[in-house]
Amino acid sequence: MREPLRAALCGKLRKPHFRGYIYLNRHFIKRTFPRLLSAALVLCCLAEPASASYGAYTLRKESHEKYLDGTPAGAFQPSAVLTRAQAANLLYGLLEQPPAGDWQFTDIPAGAWYERAAKSLAWAGILPDDGSGRFRPDEPLTRKECAVMLAGFLEPATASYRFTDVPSESPEAGAIACAVAHGLFSADETGAFRPDFPMTRAETAVVFNHLLGRAPDAAELARTPEMRVFPDVNFDHWAYAAIMEATTTHTYTAVPGSPNERWTSFERDAARITDGFHSIDGWLYFARDGHFLTSQTVGSFTFGADGRYTTGNAALDQKLAEIIRTQTSGGMTRDETLRALYNYVRDNFTYIKRDLVSKGQTGWEPAYAERFFADGRGNCYGFAAAFQQLARAIGVEAVTVVGQLGKNRQPHGWVEISLDGVNAVYDPEIEMVYRGRGRAFDMFRFQYSAAPFDYWK
Repeated sequence: MREPLRAALCGKLRKPHFRGYIYLNRHFIKRTFPRLLSAALVLCCLAEPASASYGAYTLRKESHEKYLDGTPAGAFQPSAVLTRAQAANLLYGLLEQPPAGDWQFTDIPAGAWYERAAKSLAWAGILPDDGSGRFRPDEPLTRKECAVMLAGFLEPATASYRFTDVPSESPEAGAIACAVAHGLFSADETGAFRPDFPMTRAETAVVFNHLLGRAPDAAELARTPEMRVFPDVNFDHWAYAAIMEATTTHTYTAVPGSPNERWTSFERDAARITDGFHSIDGWLYFARDGHFLTSQTVGSFTFGADGRYTTGNAALDQKLAEIIRTQTSGGMTRDETLRALYNYVRDNFTYIKRDLVSKGQTGWEPAYAERFFADGRGNCYGFAAAFQQLARAIGVEAVTVVGQLGKNRQPHGWVEISLDGVNAVYDPEIEMVYRGRGRAFDMFRFQYSAAPFDYWK
């Protein structure tokens, strides 16, 4: 299209009907301008990303190395979205011979971890380009963008199925039809493709496994001992097998008469997890025999169907996880984590007089803690319940004590934790009160005999 346009323009310019000033410059216009125009058009051709055609680039399919991994905390986050930067880096790493071009974007910092992948794939025409000059690295990769990105690796095909939300005239319709024909995508229960929905990490594993021709045997993987474990991907997760396939380097053999493969060996370096409590992204899990428990109780700790510790109050569970995630870090010791949570309760809430808790009353702590966090204030029982619930959410067996304080034996509540066989007292409310009076008592972990006040259980 560009060469005929150039020829047409140049042909008209060669016609000698120039007058006046134009006449004085006709030789420049006749000879030089067409060449400049042609050169500019060539430069435009070089600057524009090509449209990747089938077979232009090949994927590493024979070696079944892992191409996805978990988070530093040990979770997989199957529902988390895949960003455009992550998608570019993922696909770039799967190419046999990555493209060597360098497409320029205005929003990619020099040295960014995804810079080479994004620029190379865009230059090759593999990554969808909206013409804005921006890559938008932190935006989610949509389903339609993923279909367009992968279309160049699929043999041309047309799906007979038509989605209710993909008009035939849309620019992505052909790529979507091709991806559907090859089994990478399918409709939801309503017959919609959901083109603008973001790709999740679980969906990415499923789609890319289809792209790479990797088909694990789900039943076999569920029975495989020492299989890699993610606390947020249980055996019954809809994408369990696909995620295992994507995150585990392995060797395999084909299963005769089946599209599935059978693993013959796999890397176990990160496959097994130690037994006991594990705090991941603010949530508490418990592993036994190398697997996280689901829908089970360990001592006084209950773990739900998702493997997470639960108080029985979903709103409180979310709040506890949020606080732990923001106030602690994975590098902290148990005592450092407890101290951070104790300080949070002590420093961020105020006292208000409220109803007393009766001695011998049980099961009151979750409701008191939820109200305490919601209101930003509470009495001694609110402070005690809040700290106790946070301590339990990191795997520490903390109990509240409804007792009395001081020589006058005023009703009071606090927390008691047995660490290394020694019962210790934690009283964030009293410390908060006396700090406000200019008296600094450290009420974090002390024995009753060393308390500045009399405690009566």
